[in-house]
Amino acid sequence: MLERRLAATRALLEETDLPVETIATRVGLSSAVNLRRRFHTALRTTPAAYRRSFR
Repeated sequence: MLERRLAATRALLEETDLPVETIATRVGLSSAVNLRRRFHTALRTTPAAYRRSFR
């Protein structure tokens, strides 16, 4: 389940300019803080740094 949420997060970071708060709600991670924590634990980077790598 978490893997699917993180995959959806990565797709939204790559394809949209949505704020992290909105992405967290859309993927079911409840808050930007929770999304950032889970994202960093899984991928060893921040959502912002991940997004920048696709610009």
